[in-house]
Amino acid sequence: MSRILIVGEDSLCCALGERLVASCLPGWRLAGPSIDTRGVTKLWPALPRYAQQAGRVQPVLCIADTDGQCAVDLLTRWLPTPAEKRMLLRLAVTEAESWVLADRDGAAQALAIPLNRLPHRPDDEPDPKRLLLTLAARSKKREIRDEVVSSEDRNKPGSGYNFHLSAFVRSSWDARRAAQISPSLARAMKRIEDLNAIA
Repeated sequence: MSRILIVGEDSLCCALGERLVASCLPGWRLAGPSIDTRGVTKLWPALPRYAQQAGRVQPVLCIADTDGQCAVDLLTRWLPTPAEKRMLLRLAVTEAESWVLADRDGAAQALAIPLNRLPHRPDDEPDPKRLLLTLAARSKKREIRDEVVSSEDRNKPGSGYNFHLSAFVRSSWDARRAAQISPSLARAMKRIEDLNAIA
């Protein structure tokens, strides 16, 4: 059975990576617990090491945000050359939250908000994290309002932000449904599926 290591710039990226592997690579299993680098500034210096591991041990899937920058430029700058085919760095446009929101039905249910408030083109949202916080602040569920959004600053995540979003992604986020309206997610899934032919 093939194995793959998941590396994310935060816990939400790790959860998305795990769900994408389950959706795109059925029959594969995780090489171990996902690695949360706790920030992109810690992720990118480690990429050469993960590329080495991908070449010698098992494929590696890294998930990070573009944060509004050009994904092609970031990939060119961050990925070591020559490229290692079993090393995938996939970038959510513009943040991982855009991929979360792309499953409109699932996100509406998880956040307990009306479906019509979810964006139809999440990759085009300039600040999907802020949008998600705005939506969560209007949730019908008190725990979403109180834990996902900070009580001190409604523009900042609360203590339960990563917990609730990661739990939703791991339990019921539908990658196939989300990919229908997120081109960056659809591209990521195609590349992940390609691992079947080269792993």
